[in-house]
Amino acid sequence: MNFEIISPSKSKDSLGKELIQACKKYPSSDLALFQAGYHELCRLDLNGKAALEVCGGFGELAFRLARTFPSAKVTGLDLYVPEQPTKEGWLAQCPNLSYVAGTAFDLSGFAPNSLDLIWGQAALHHLAHSTGELSQEAIRVLKPGGRLVFIFEPLGHNLLVAAIRAMRMSLAEMVDESNLFLSQIKKLAVSFSSCQVQVFNLLGYPMKAFGDRIPFITNLAEQADAVLFETFPALRQHAANCNIVLTK
Repeated sequence: MNFEIISPSKSKDSLGKELIQACKKYPSSDLALFQAGYHELCRLDLNGKAALEVCGGFGELAFRLARTFPSAKVTGLDLYVPEQPTKEGWLAQCPNLSYVAGTAFDLSGFAPNSLDLIWGQAALHHLAHSTGELSQEAIRVLKPGGRLVFIFEPLGHNLLVAAIRAMRMSLAEMVDESNLFLSQIKKLAVSFSSCQVQVFNLLGYPMKAFGDRIPFITNLAEQADAVLFETFPALRQHAANCNIVLTK
């Protein structure tokens, strides 16, 4: 299994209007991360293929991917079937879109080798207590060459970031949050042919409080992080956030 930690350069490829629209809700300090993550979702043409979002919440990202690839079969999965798609008319707009109730640990509703893409956003750190079960199900239902992608995940190797994150979680009484560690990601990846961890936000994370209000600071922090990650690769594991791309 090929395992690499990289600091991706900004993608110059167009995400398409739907995924560009999806990026608009995020703060400038996280924009590069979401752009890179969404680029992974549309890096390959999904028309005529099948994609599944796990832990999809109210399902907007599944809707936007279904609109981007109108000939793809896109399914959104969460513990409960969301009401938002019906209220917003998404299902009427996208005959290739559906939503089901379930968990990422039990994909028995999907046949072996039936999916080309599985993805989740801010999902893996809620599932990492059972990486073996998660990996087993994903490997079973993905086609050869299929990908498992997780976007916007928290890394826990940086003590300053962990302290700031713990303070924020305590103030907000967020009981269902935790950090990820490379050891957990490697356990998840053991049955895959490759795993790429894309890292973001080193100096950028403690600067978020200022950078989200002053774009100049965001740009400066991104440039500094890019130089540090390139010059000192060992610093990459101390990034605050990551995207994870696994290939069967």
